[in-house]
Amino acid sequence: MNKLEINTAQNVKIEYNLASLGSRMIAFAIDYFIIVCYYFFCMFLLDSLNITSGDPYLFYGIVMGMTLPAFFYTLIAETAFGGQTMGKKIMKIKVVKLDGSRANFYQYLSRWSLSIVDIWMTMGGIAITSIVLSKNGQRIGDIAGETSVISLKPTLKLSDTIYEETYDNHPILFPQVIKLSDKDANSIKEVYQTAFDRRDVGILTALVQRLEAVMEIKHPEKMTPNDFVLQVMKDHYSMFKDK
Repeated sequence: MNKLEINTAQNVKIEYNLASLGSRMIAFAIDYFIIVCYYFFCMFLLDSLNITSGDPYLFYGIVMGMTLPAFFYTLIAETAFGGQTMGKKIMKIKVVKLDGSRANFYQYLSRWSLSIVDIWMTMGGIAITSIVLSKNGQRIGDIAGETSVISLKPTLKLSDTIYEETYDNHPILFPQVIKLSDKDANSIKEVYQTAFDRRDVGILTALVQRLEAVMEIKHPEKMTPNDFVLQVMKDHYSMFKDK
């Protein structure tokens, strides 16, 4: 699976899995189904209220007014729900800026505006071609808005990240972990899990600062904050696993 790689100001490397073409197409199909259902609901409501008869201009005006939200559905949903429509929520994908942060209204507007060209006018041909060929899986609207679509599905367990290199003779780099109790270790794991799931650099930075204060050390400059926390957890596991 392709990844969107970001190096933050704190020298923390974060990787996001790009949403697959298949998941994006299914999300679009779900959203399109919702739009069609809403349209037929409007027509059914108008028919049940017997508004279909009479002045045709009034009727078409009412139809346009009632179905207008469907026209702006994607723009409204992504703006209101932080880069997700109902289809994207179901498929667990999300629109983000290329730095991984939340996109703004103008970026959502760019994606929505250009969907007329790369999706509707070409039956999705341009969008599919652009997603496949571009480095960050971007359609034309994404390129204009400097956004991409990432997958929110977890692909790695935290336990795999922490203990994948922990073995019987694992070298302990920070013996100061002896100052950490089992309760501290569990708290570290929980906080790191939160930062890991949210890709939140702020939480990770605060965790590093707390560890430095408790253990009375400074993490090596050559080691990223993420690697430092992982090393501390591995060292603690190695030091106390047989006790």
